[in-house]
Amino acid sequence: MSKRTVYTSITPLPAGITRETVVETLHDHLEMIDLNPLVIKRFQCKPPGFANAEEYHCIWYQLTDKVQYLPGGLAKGNVTYHGCFHDLSNGLQTHVYAPLGLDIKEKWTVGGNLPGEPREPVEMGLGAPKDGLYLREDVDMRSNFMTTSFVKRTLKKAHEKLVDRMIERAHLVETRNYNEKLRSPANSTYSPSLSDGGHSNHHYSTQSVPPPLSSHSEDDTLSISSGPTSYGSPRVSYQTADGKPIVSPTWSNMDPAFQDASSFRHSSQSPVPPYQPYQQPCQQPYQQSYQPAYQPSIAELQANHYPGPRITNPHTYPRQKSNESNPTRIAELEG
Repeated sequence: MSKRTVYTSITPLPAGITRETVVETLHDHLEMIDLNPLVIKRFQCKPPGFANAEEYHCIWYQLTDKVQYLPGGLAKGNVTYHGCFHDLSNGLQTHVYAPLGLDIKEKWTVGGNLPGEPREPVEMGLGAPKDGLYLREDVDMRSNFMTTSFVKRTLKKAHEKLVDRMIERAHLVETRNYNEKLRSPANSTYSPSLSDGGHSNHHYSTQSVPPPLSSHSEDDTLSISSGPTSYGSPRVSYQTADGKPIVSPTWSNMDPAFQDASSFRHSSQSPVPPYQPYQQPCQQPYQQSYQPAYQPSIAELQANHYPGPRITNPHTYPRQKSNESNPTRIAELEG
């Protein structure tokens, strides 16, 4: 004799988890099967012969659970059964055919609202949160009246662990997506380098452009062009509600040709000359004819009474004077 049991479980999802991440996990059938602590073996199979026409085109799996019949592991065994999976736009629908007439229909959906989304009416009697997202599990089970309480208790305990693992997996996916978004080239600001002359054809990030120093009201709007100008920066123009441009206090002191903001464009027709990259003038090498140092000849040295090399050896005796320069010595030699 079979007994029908219907119940609903609501699990609030923590902040930081999006609806798309949870639905993506629900649509990953193998991930959902592996998150179940009871399943020890699974593989995809063809639809069995007892599948009806509506479930024939679903995805079927043959699963094996390890079940403890008595607490403490005194009696345990393996149970093999078939189950089909059907994806929904906001969740997943499953149908399990187990031995002893056990028939379990489940539907997993994501409900609630995120900040900025319209609030949906909350079904009464479920205890669903009024703000934020939540995971809803609807179970419709038919089993023998003698095993109903055991199957329900085992199923609830296993699915509590499954939901905890799913939430932790969603946290990891959101963290990975957030880090990849920060590392994407679309979020990197432009920094000109010296190799390209300070300008390039790459897209510029408008977040790095500071607004001009001017006072404007709340009705003023900021318009930034998508492409860079010839000067290497986006065009920035503040306008009031009536369409008049807002200029800085020093704007009136400029040339009248520049005061018309609507015609101020960096082009070939603009009075502003186009940007020319700085070219360093070529430096010619210093040329000078080689002139060796002046060296006097021997005749010039003798004419100027060059004393000759200096005796630096202290042990050398001083040079004796010549007889021609000593009159006394000459007289002695002649007498």
